[in-house]
Amino acid sequence: MSRITRTEIIRPHTLSAEERRQLTDDLYAVHQQIFDGVDREAFARYVVESKAEHTWLLVHENEAGAIVGYCAMHLFEKQFGAEPLAVFRAEAGSLRAYRGGNVNARFIMARLGRYMLEHPRRRVFYLGSLVHPSSYSLLTKYFGEVWPRREQETPPEILSLMSALASEFGHEMVDPARPLIRRVGWRTRESEVEREYWKHCDKPAARYFLEANPGYGQGHGLVTVVPITPSNLLSVARSRMAQRLRQPLEKLAARVQRTWLGARLRSSQMVQSLRRVPLLAHLDETILRRLAACAERHVLPAGQDVFLAGSASDELYLVERGAVYVLAPSARGEVLVDELGGGAVFGERALLTGERRSASIRTATASTLVRIPRSALLPLLEADAGLREGMWKTFAERRFDDMVRGLERYRYLGRKDRLALFQHGEHRELAPGEVHAMEERTQLFVLSGAVEFEHEGLRVSQRGATLLEARRPLQVEARESTRLVLLKPEAVRGDGKAAPLSFAA
Repeated sequence: MSRITRTEIIRPHTLSAEERRQLTDDLYAVHQQIFDGVDREAFARYVVESKAEHTWLLVHENEAGAIVGYCAMHLFEKQFGAEPLAVFRAEAGSLRAYRGGNVNARFIMARLGRYMLEHPRRRVFYLGSLVHPSSYSLLTKYFGEVWPRREQETPPEILSLMSALASEFGHEMVDPARPLIRRVGWRTRESEVEREYWKHCDKPAARYFLEANPGYGQGHGLVTVVPITPSNLLSVARSRMAQRLRQPLEKLAARVQRTWLGARLRSSQMVQSLRRVPLLAHLDETILRRLAACAERHVLPAGQDVFLAGSASDELYLVERGAVYVLAPSARGEVLVDELGGGAVFGERALLTGERRSASIRTATASTLVRIPRSALLPLLEADAGLREGMWKTFAERRFDDMVRGLERYRYLGRKDRLALFQHGEHRELAPGEVHAMEERTQLFVLSGAVEFEHEGLRVSQRGATLLEARRPLQVEARESTRLVLLKPEAVRGDGKAAPLSFAA
């Protein structure tokens, strides 16, 4: 598990010009891995060489002493009409492996609280031009009063203040009809998986942000203001306290539920959790209770490895709360291939095939997972055709995407389209010795098992997972029980590249 082992607060104005230059280089190197759209000079003006009255930089380092994240806090003292105002702004970024832990939140709250104590009569605001739904979600998670928001129209005075401050900080309007959407330039580097996750995220705050700022991927920011008042700080304190208490209490509850005292409580709660999983929702109460008796709940912090690629394990996991990253090993290190939220399952490959884990799983946020052992699921898979096929379908889709996403012919397709291509294929299970005839220009994905065919006078054997393409009619024979998917000829162009999808229902 990657950890931040050292943090340091730096006041840039106390550094020499050379030290500020080096600090800018170090932070910008991290910034470039998280954002694009801003060159080094603009980054320096925003973060290190800010014109703010006060700037504080919180710098995070890992065990090797490398900088892995930062949080810059700026204080601007402004005049709004005849009234003096304090406006705080911030920029932050951490490499994915080091996110979580609320280190930045503690730093920001300490700065805000200290300023309010020193200037009790001054109005204080946090102003952000937010370029990602995660930022807006984080603010609404802690603060009770955030503008704009879905449930209430922004008061005219606040709206006027937001617009005036955004213009004063040099953020141009994208559209006069939407005065709170401004050109910021910062774009979060997101994988296709991450974009899809946020696009379909069911968090109300994230949904509102996406509706209010659909162009965030183009560097558009949603002007957001948080009044820093005693009641709003109290809201943060309550949220932080609830968060601190929840995880120990959940861990305690998980331990209690593994004892005879908690057996009855565990069963009813676990049944409810299992029923919320689409793959298991059709099972009757008796079967769910049988599964619940074998299942274990695990409460994990953000950034915790659940298991690593290559490890031997045969349990199935369900995401009860939170989210996890699916990380595949590559020559360049770990690559994010999926992000799974509440109700998702993972670990089905080891369950179905007994193979070692093909990817690492790491919690993206504080999460509660349910683990079900293979010994409890195998009899159920044999008895319930719907569950068995659903599990194989999930496994097949992920395995197909793992195989083809790096191939040139599929590269222009997004993940959604790759899976649509696969889902419209013909799924078949062949018994040993059974023969399947492939048409010319057909692609055949062998999910599991082994097949044999004749190629240029030779008998060729291939074991799943593999992708075959027939340039002429081909007879494929199963050497053992084999699962395969036939991709329709009309989905492949004559040049061998995947064609645009236009399937009939």
